[in-house]
Amino acid sequence: MNILFEHIESPIRSYQGVALDETECRGHLQNAVRDNLQDNVEWEDSLNRLRALRDETGFEASDGLLADIQALENEEIEVQQFRVGEAYAEVILEQEFSCRFHWNENRDARNPKGNKTGADLVGFIEVDDQVLFLFGEVKTSSETANRPPQVMTGAKGIESQLRDLYKDRNKRLILISYLKNKMRHFPEGHPFRSDFDASQRVYYSGIENFHLTGVLVRDVAHDERDVSVSYGRLRDHVLAPKGIKLLAMYIPIRKEDWVDIVNQRAE
Repeated sequence: MNILFEHIESPIRSYQGVALDETECRGHLQNAVRDNLQDNVEWEDSLNRLRALRDETGFEASDGLLADIQALENEEIEVQQFRVGEAYAEVILEQEFSCRFHWNENRDARNPKGNKTGADLVGFIEVDDQVLFLFGEVKTSSETANRPPQVMTGAKGIESQLRDLYKDRNKRLILISYLKNKMRHFPEGHPFRSDFDASQRVYYSGIENFHLTGVLVRDVAHDERDVSVSYGRLRDHVLAPKGIKLLAMYIPIRKEDWVDIVNQRAE
């Protein structure tokens, strides 16, 4: 990953543009991004449970059981391009920016092709040894006529959505309650529980802190205006010590090809 441009006011207030080369990008799409979209942990658990049932001594496997095993073994990812962008954003935020998403939201989706509700990004970020709630939005765009593109500045763009997350306390409470509910799936001592407890203490302390992140995923040439203009407006709205980060990710592969590459399993 190469940094193309950046503006850092403080460890929690910045914008940045990064580029990934094609080999790195293909590796991400076929591995970490695919695992995110498929929810690989749950997929493997489901497949192993069905295989164990099939192999159980004295159990007569039905044709349906064998068909479901085969379907899982040969499963292909069928998602819209923007969902690949969201998964890729989570991967890069976790790998490069000290963010953690302990719960794969695909487990909550009855329709895997549907939109997420509430916010695209709900997790934690660690900054200067402090863990904060992270709320954010991800948009994918190939638009070049406008810089920043409309997915940043439109009525339902990243700027508007981050302003809503900043001012709407009830919306944040719903997202925090969502995290609390999922945290209970994990045993005492799990990092999810530690992150939640630490973030909750900071959120409800005298300074009441949290972090907002917007990620713009692009398959076009880079341009600092993609995020710099929006950051200038948001920094004046999202007041310190709240964190605000805008990240532009420049992908060297057309978004129309992402799903096909995701389904080309790595050797």
